[in-house]
Amino acid sequence: MLELENMTVRYGKHLAVDQVGFSVAPGEIVVALGANGAGKSSLLKAMAGMVRPEAGAVLRLHGKPLTGLPAHEVTNAGIALVPEGRGVVGRMTVEENLRLGATPARARAREEETLARVFDIFPRLAERRSQWVRTMSGGEQQMVAVGRAMMSCPDVLLLDEPSLGLAPILVGDLFRALARVRDTGVGLLIVEQNVRISLRHADRGYLLEAGRITGSGTSDELMKDNAVRQAFLGGDK
Repeated sequence: MLELENMTVRYGKHLAVDQVGFSVAPGEIVVALGANGAGKSSLLKAMAGMVRPEAGAVLRLHGKPLTGLPAHEVTNAGIALVPEGRGVVGRMTVEENLRLGATPARARAREEETLARVFDIFPRLAERRSQWVRTMSGGEQQMVAVGRAMMSCPDVLLLDEPSLGLAPILVGDLFRALARVRDTGVGLLIVEQNVRISLRHADRGYLLEAGRITGSGTSDELMKDNAVRQAFLGGDK
C-alpha cells in the first residue's frame, strides 16, 4: 500500500534522514526504533508533507506518487499524522476536535460513520464528547489526537511517540486501541521510544541510526536481537 524509497532530509548541512526506504501494508503495524536524534520524527514529517525531502525521494500510496506534495494534499490522499505533543485544541470539546479531522473531501461523506467508529474504539471519548480537551489527562488527549487523525479516513496512520508522557496503564490502553485501528485495515507506522510495548503489538520494525536503516525484521526477531536488547531493553534476555 505505502512505499517509500530513497528518502533523504537535510536541515542546512545537517543530514537527518539518509536514503531511507520501506513499506507498510494494509492492516499492518510497523515501528521505527532509534535513539533520540536518529531521524525518526524528520522521517514522519517528510512523509506527511511537513518537511521537503531532497530530490530522488519517492513516496507512493496505492501506486500514486505523493513526494513533495503539501501536507493537506498528503492528508487528502490518505496519509494522516498524529504529531508528537498531540496538537489538540484545548479550548474546544472532544467532539469539536474530532470533527476537525474530517476536512478532507474523502472524509466528509462518512463523517458520522467514522465518528461512531472512533467512539467505539475509544469509548472514553464518547463519554466525554462535550468536555473541553484542556481539562483532560494526557492519555485522554492522545486518544483525541488519534481519533482526530482517524476522522480523515486515512489508509495509513503515522504516529510520532504516541506513548510519550503517559502512565504505563494508559500506554497499554492506547496500544490495544491502535491494534483495533489496525484491524479496520488501516496501516500504522509508529515512531516510539517504548520499544517493549511497541514490538509486542507490531508486525515488523526497522532500526534507525544516524538517519539510516541499520536493521529490520519481524517484531519477534527484533525482540530477540542482541543489539536491540542491549540498546533498548537493558540487555534483558
